[in-house]
Amino acid sequence: MKQAIDELKAIPGVVGACLFGTQEGLLQCNLPGIFKPEKLAAVGQQLSRLLAAGRMSLNDMQDLSLHFDESVVIARELRKGLILFALCDPSFNHNLLTMSLNLLQDELREKLGTPAVVTPSAATAPPADKPVERAAGGVAVSSPSVEYLKWKPQLTDALTKVMGPMAGIIVDEVCADWSQSEAQAADLSTLLEMIRAEIDDVQKIATFDALIGPQLPS
Repeated sequence: MKQAIDELKAIPGVVGACLFGTQEGLLQCNLPGIFKPEKLAAVGQQLSRLLAAGRMSLNDMQDLSLHFDESVVIARELRKGLILFALCDPSFNHNLLTMSLNLLQDELREKLGTPAVVTPSAATAPPADKPVERAAGGVAVSSPSVEYLKWKPQLTDALTKVMGPMAGIIVDEVCADWSQSEAQAADLSTLLEMIRAEIDDVQKIATFDALIGPQLPS
């Protein structure tokens, strides 16, 4: 999702965007540092209430638009409990932002609405003598994609300790991307690299490796 909101920020007139979970709080944000996380979390909570109230009157309501003298706030519930809101200049390209939100929402539904379920079988089971591959950071992993089903709770738990409650969403999205690619689905070490890319912080990556390393096969 970090990449998605960064793409929204590239739209002319969009100052930045935030992802807010009604249960988790502020998940992602690329607004300037002057906007404090606690204030943005409070804004997200208010927007979620306004969206809920609006849908009681308008069943087909999609976006909430709040216009101020020097800025506009656009908010949308991407899925239940997940709000995205963008801060824009009054002259922003509304049509382009709406189109981008539509694409983002469709992508999210595709990823989370049809999760891949892999059942072990003789066809998918790895050869008994298949070597163990070692990911960057010294974490040893085996290769079949079915390992995702086995290690997802450990991955989520380790990432939660590094990035907080947004970890569950990150793991779901990264694993969905990973499982849809043959090259990635064959290698759990690639999944770990994709998670590290989402962390995007050297110290936090080291902490994640230290947490998850002992839980994976040696």
